[in-house]
Amino acid sequence: MGKLADKLLASIPVITVEVTPPKGAGIKKLIKNAELLKPMVDAINITDCQRALVKMSSLAASRVLLDHEIEPVFQLTCRDRNRIALQSDLMGAGALQIPNILCLTGDPVKVGDCPDAKPVFELESIRLLQLAKKLQKGQDDSGHKMNAPTRFLLGAAINPTLHGNSSQLSRMAKKIEAGCQFFQTQANYDLEDFRGFCFEAQKLNTKVLAGILILHSYEAALYIHENIPGIQIPPSVLERFKGSPNGEQTGIDFAIESMITLASVVNGFHVMSIREEALIAQVLETYHGNTKTKSNPSLL
Repeated sequence: MGKLADKLLASIPVITVEVTPPKGAGIKKLIKNAELLKPMVDAINITDCQRALVKMSSLAASRVLLDHEIEPVFQLTCRDRNRIALQSDLMGAGALQIPNILCLTGDPVKVGDCPDAKPVFELESIRLLQLAKKLQKGQDDSGHKMNAPTRFLLGAAINPTLHGNSSQLSRMAKKIEAGCQFFQTQANYDLEDFRGFCFEAQKLNTKVLAGILILHSYEAALYIHENIPGIQIPPSVLERFKGSPNGEQTGIDFAIESMITLASVVNGFHVMSIREEALIAQVLETYHGNTKTKSNPSLL
């Protein structure tokens, strides 16, 4: 395992971010974005054809980061692979010394740029965690012995809301039982609800990184509100962006406010943007600057 696992085990606050692989074989922009964020983070997620858009293999892009001394979180989805391919990729990731895996079900193909592609979904995220847990013990999903076990920090995603019922907390518990060792949450712009969820999640004795998706305009906020399942942006936040003369600065300010509000009930943050890696850097520079001025940062 890597630095991310070591710091989480020691209850040291961590920061992860997300970078999208390129559409093509070129890696210059991938490296540029990763190098920009490297000094401020503990690991960088490589998405796996997020939103069902065709991109470079997340496994290959994760290895590119390692070659540049940047710790990756390899995102692996069930959408495009059966259990044979999932095990093969996990074994390959182990051989390539990729330390962290985020196990995901995956977005439906109909939302991407190949809507006629055939989805697989033989497994979903909990079953993928169970499969990965078996590989950690040195046997494949059918019980056959491997020549060496994998050694990953296993993670999963969760929608951090208490609205409606406690189903998300119950799903967290099931993922922990399946082998999940840390969570990166989706975004939640209702900060009272977000904080309440993270407070309750502490009782599950796991590690939670709060997902901060930086908005950069009213149009972006409205699109997420109307099109991204599981994310509802409160009217007050939409109005804040609608009335702002500088959407990027408003997005940075709101992200910092979110991190300060959540800091005492999480183990760190997973910061994301909509193809705006420079905004992630600005948010992290500001946040690190704020915490350095305080004698007692409240991250747990």
